[in-house]
Amino acid sequence: MVDKALFLGTSAAKESMHQLEIVTNNLANVTKTGFRADYETQVPFQLAETEKESRTYGVHGASYSDFSQGPVIKTERDLDIAVAGKGFIAVQNKIGKEGYTRDGNLQIQDGLLKTAGGHLVLGSSGVISIPESAERLSIATDGSVSIKFKGDPNPVITNKIKFTNPDIAKLGKGEDGLFYLPNGATANLDDSVRITPGALESSNVNAVEALTSLIELSRQFDMDSNLMKTMQENATKANEILQLPA
Repeated sequence: MVDKALFLGTSAAKESMHQLEIVTNNLANVTKTGFRADYETQVPFQLAETEKESRTYGVHGASYSDFSQGPVIKTERDLDIAVAGKGFIAVQNKIGKEGYTRDGNLQIQDGLLKTAGGHLVLGSSGVISIPESAERLSIATDGSVSIKFKGDPNPVITNKIKFTNPDIAKLGKGEDGLFYLPNGATANLDDSVRITPGALESSNVNAVEALTSLIELSRQFDMDSNLMKTMQENATKANEILQLPA
């Protein structure tokens, strides 16, 4: 009986710790542009040793992200964009794979348009390069990238950001924070996606809700740990009693 209780306590504590890691990661990214909160379900697993009902463990279920839109903040910065409604910005990760993000905090690095995380922003004709002679860059609501060159008063459209709108049910989040389609698939360009220039979409993490979950999970972990400690103490006392002379 003690062993069974210890196994149950260990299983529950392990799941609580795993949930704590997810909630803590959400809280750590509460200020990250375009971040999507992560969640994971728990499912019961019954150990069927016999035909009778047996003890039930909690195990990892499905992982998923919350795709609801976060608050949009105006910045008036030329390189800041916020996807309006559904859709994603297509980028190329550091190993050349196409991924998708809502992080519109764009930068110009080494003559290329990148996200704040260093991922290359993809355009309708490959990665978006910015010539050294560019004096100013602006992005239209449809993703068209216009460059004003030194000495030329008229801006020129040089590329167009690739916006996509894949089925979110098929998207999975990678360790780099980007979303990917399964089996290396890529999403088609969607011309209906629009952005708000000079603005950024904040993380959709609800800080109050996450903090509440963190407190509840911490208490649950303490309860599970105390259960294991109590069972261990009971086992020790039981062994001491059994060792008493008859």
